[in-house]
Amino acid sequence: SPVNSVPPTIDFGIDRLPGKGDIVAIDSEFVSVQHEDSHVDMDGGKVVNMEGRSALARVSIVDSFGRVLLDDYVLPQEPVVDYVTRFSGIVASDLDPLTSNRHLVTMRTAYLKLRLLIDRGVVFIGHGLETDFKQLNVFVPPRQIIDTVHIFSQPRARKIGLRFLVNYLIGHDLQAETHDSIDDARAALELYAKALELKKEGDFDKQLTKIYEH
Repeated sequence: SPVNSVPPTIDFGIDRLPGKGDIVAIDSEFVSVQHEDSHVDMDGGKVVNMEGRSALARVSIVDSFGRVLLDDYVLPQEPVVDYVTRFSGIVASDLDPLTSNRHLVTMRTAYLKLRLLIDRGVVFIGHGLETDFKQLNVFVPPRQIIDTVHIFSQPRARKIGLRFLVNYLIGHDLQAETHDSIDDARAALELYAKALELKKEGDFDKQLTKIYEH
């Protein structure tokens, strides 16, 4: 149940939730709950004494039409040491139950919602989902994942960021001012549609080469 009473963007009943084979797009944001402790040794190498840790702060899911299925902010289970606002778009007041005007839920609630969609067999589209799902400590069968970071990549080449791909292929600048996970989820959806379009036209490999050249 939600920590506060702010309703989600759209209230989907269980009978209207996407099911097996239905596509949704997802993006998650994280905050830092433990800084990395490291030093440089005499040989110039980095030695990590304690790994940094992150915690889920927001998860946004849109359906195949780009409509918001859920947009949950997650109540921290331990003190936040850095909201990494530049990258996450999260500020302290978003996660404070006394001040937040967001749909704030517990970590358990956020996890159970995601688990429900996984168990219903939906297909998740996103950019860099392998990292997100690993941090969320949740297993999603590979057949239920479409990751645009892998679609738009060449063997043994660097991975390309979502913002660059959307700017280059679709023509609008993502995250120009404030980072927003709903925008990122919708962008991944657009990017996947663009990939299907290019493959249908037989132009995908040529465009991907141009992207890397650029």
